[in-house]
Amino acid sequence: MRHRSAWLVPTSLAFAFTGALVALAPACSSKSTATTPADDTGTDAALPDTGTADTTPPPADTTPAKDPLEGCTLDPGPGDAGFIPTDGGGDPVGDASFDLSAALAGFPAGTGVLTAVITTETGELGADGGVARSADGGLVTRKIVCKLDEKNAPISVANFVGLARGTRPSQDTSGNWRLARFYDGLTWHRVVLGFVIQGGDPLGNGGGGPGYDIPNEHHVKEPLGTLAMAAGNGAPLPDGGPTFVPSGSQFYVVVGGGPSADYNVFGSCLDADGVSLDPAADLIQQVDVNGSQRPKTKLHMWKIDIGRCPM
Repeated sequence: MRHRSAWLVPTSLAFAFTGALVALAPACSSKSTATTPADDTGTDAALPDTGTADTTPPPADTTPAKDPLEGCTLDPGPGDAGFIPTDGGGDPVGDASFDLSAALAGFPAGTGVLTAVITTETGELGADGGVARSADGGLVTRKIVCKLDEKNAPISVANFVGLARGTRPSQDTSGNWRLARFYDGLTWHRVVLGFVIQGGDPLGNGGGGPGYDIPNEHHVKEPLGTLAMAAGNGAPLPDGGPTFVPSGSQFYVVVGGGPSADYNVFGSCLDADGVSLDPAADLIQQVDVNGSQRPKTKLHMWKIDIGRCPM
């Protein structure tokens, strides 16, 4: 699988890219290394390839009883978007535009806000001061609820939804193209308190992606709760300044002060009040991390479900 050295988002006012894709450091794509916004301490060094998504069955869902997709139009499963995956070779999508109609193949027509629900381990602490676990011994899981902005960021939303549902072909670590739910079992590989939490890398080190990059769109101010694609370095501008190439899969949630407006913003992950940060995302930003800003206890996003919810 082709990938950039790193996808990072800088944690300072200007984001920088280096060895690995991180939430606020440039993000890595299959074509080039992606980064997410970079922080004041610089970007991550690339870590060894850790393989594909974790296939261990997820623990029992310990999210509070109310289903965030209750009352929404639910996903019955992916339909045929017309793309045939192949062993090796180029992206089956080719030069075609992968739009929301392809991403939502098989999804019932309807109106409402396109919503993504990320079922994830949070790494929150228990009463004993250790990482809390559910009755079956797994880490506590909760749900991050994100509203997607299909009007202003149609390319990023279609790509994210297509990967989440399995209608957008992606490249596995062997270089083969497949149709599968891309994000299930991946981890949050970069966590910066007061800045971002970043995930969506099949390698788990900031250097992986789905085998392609996506175009730039909707670069705007990033307040608390912003959902955006990480990005990597492209060809330098004539004046020597950096260019940013959005990752095909790595994304981040702003959990404090956001990066500069250099990244594809495609949604927001806020609490029900529409102002506060989503509680599960807030828990993730508080976990202990190592020197590479990776959680000391691996945190999986077990699945991302898509629905259309009332306004």
